[in-house]
Amino acid sequence: MVKTFKFKNLKNTRLCFKYGLVFLLLAFFAACKKSENKLSIVYAKQFPVGIQIPKGLIKGAIDDLKVIDQNAVAKVSILGVFKDQDSIVLFKPLIPLTFGFQYQIYDGEKLIGSIQVPTPKNNAPKIVKIYPDVDTIPENLLKIYIAFSKPMRTGESLNYITLLDKKGDTMRNVFLNLQPELWDTTGKVLTVWLDPGRIKRDLILNQKLGNPLKTAQAYQLVISPSWKDHQGLALAKEYKRKFIAGKRDDQIPDVKKWLISRPIPNIRSSLNITTGEYLDHYLLLESIEVLDDKGKTVRGEVKVNAGESWMFTPKQNWRKGIYQLKIDNRLEDLAANNLNRVFDRDVRKDKQQNKTFTYLSFKVEH
Repeated sequence: MVKTFKFKNLKNTRLCFKYGLVFLLLAFFAACKKSENKLSIVYAKQFPVGIQIPKGLIKGAIDDLKVIDQNAVAKVSILGVFKDQDSIVLFKPLIPLTFGFQYQIYDGEKLIGSIQVPTPKNNAPKIVKIYPDVDTIPENLLKIYIAFSKPMRTGESLNYITLLDKKGDTMRNVFLNLQPELWDTTGKVLTVWLDPGRIKRDLILNQKLGNPLKTAQAYQLVISPSWKDHQGLALAKEYKRKFIAGKRDDQIPDVKKWLISRPIPNIRSSLNITTGEYLDHYLLLESIEVLDDKGKTVRGEVKVNAGESWMFTPKQNWRKGIYQLKIDNRLEDLAANNLNRVFDRDVRKDKQQNKTFTYLSFKVEH
């Protein structure tokens, strides 16, 4: 026997469905309206350059709008321009926005919204290398190079660089505060000078404070993770480099002591030079040119290892013959002694050479 069931509450079910559908539609339109009134960040070449403010949030005049950096101590308006663009107002600050910072938007005295610039994942700058890349440096070291993975903010580098003595105490008046700072054209490599006034022994500052480094003493260079790149991203971590100060170097680099490995003809074998001492990394990269027997430049790739090994690989096979190394006399060791003169010298007594280049010959043969 088949039983028949009557749906007594069918009418109520239809009403519930109808009102449920209405609720969903209202929620959808409310969400759309909320989305339309949402603040958003504007980017240009991956940099946050502006904030889009929907007009649905604005009750007053555009001139009454202001943007405040919530991270700043002084809650003052950020300098910038508000541009009327159809359904939104675009705020373009004079200085680009900072990743990770929160910004508040006011319509007169009323807070109408806030937005944070998201920090890109896995995009924090890193320190690629610190030169000299050796454990023992001369007591009269002049320059330190810091190479970054990305262009960094400039003008206040010494706020993030600290030199500690063997006790872990911060050393004062060690670095020369150069303005503008010595950055390469990419904005990725900074040259930091130890104060020459303390290194040159005939100057008052040296006599008063002494040389920054002392022979046989241990030191540690510390670079703060607060240092930010051009996009406002801080370094991925704190960086440290330990080293020991060796004896003072007051000698001109002697190119005659260089060991040159002879390349093999008819192949692209490497030409290797061992300098016998640590030289300035970046000057060594750019100070040596290879000339053929007609005086023409041999094109190729140069690599430097620890400032004491120079390797050249030609683009074409070596031909038999006599070649020359054309060495720029600006080439320096770690104490800034170049091929013409010693850095720490009495200019009234010590004469220097005025040669532009030094030449060394080598032969390619079987």
